[in-house]
Amino acid sequence: MIRSYECVDKPEKPITNQKILTDPSLMAKYVKANEYFSLPIVPMIPVCLGVEFQNGRTAYPIYDDIKDISLDMDYSKAEYRAMLEALDILGADRTIIEMRGPISILDNLIGATKAMKAMRKEREVVNSLYQEFISIYIDYIRRLLSKGVKVFSFAESILDPKILGPKEVSKYVDDFLFDFLKEVEKLTKKYEFTFHLCPKSSLALIDFGKAKFESIEYDYPKKYIDILFESSNTLMGDRCINLANRKFQKVNKIVLMEE
Repeated sequence: MIRSYECVDKPEKPITNQKILTDPSLMAKYVKANEYFSLPIVPMIPVCLGVEFQNGRTAYPIYDDIKDISLDMDYSKAEYRAMLEALDILGADRTIIEMRGPISILDNLIGATKAMKAMRKEREVVNSLYQEFISIYIDYIRRLLSKGVKVFSFAESILDPKILGPKEVSKYVDDFLFDFLKEVEKLTKKYEFTFHLCPKSSLALIDFGKAKFESIEYDYPKKYIDILFESSNTLMGDRCINLANRKFQKVNKIVLMEE
């Protein structure tokens, strides 16, 4: 049985002041008002791929067909440069970098309906894009590791058997997620950091036999956010990042199976 996970709802506020997106000081001030420091304030990989967001939240697709998508990252974007400067203000070692998965980015690029149709009808094209996404994510992570980032969080909110169906979730795990995490695992040999997965991804990995949970117990309850910053070179993800300020005495790390 493939398990689902009920997301912990945390509605995002619309960004009414567009200057926040390119002004590092305003961006840092915006982040400091939240429960924990987290960047970017708009999905950065889609932005570097050319997507624009209304009020920082609603994306307008820029392609009509999956075959037309070009995944050329533009790191000269003002939003990306501002994020790096805001990271310096906040402190890279205290700030979580959050990322969206490839299905979410395809939603931004062509819209959810076309993205899910392509997953069924254009499997080879989608798989080719998945491989490009792996390279993009690893390069993006490397850039931020060089800035001193210690925690990354990776979410694919649509990865739910109730939405995609077990077959499509299985394909996603086989064609993208497991290979991507193996590359992330290689980075842990060179850098000290924690990689946090949305529980939907964690459960998919485990239920399809690609990983297992191993428990970590503490002498007293700790905030999940503190656990993440203390657990270097570890894949985490048995609970939602929106529980960051909740305290737990026991959590689970993720151990990938050997290929």
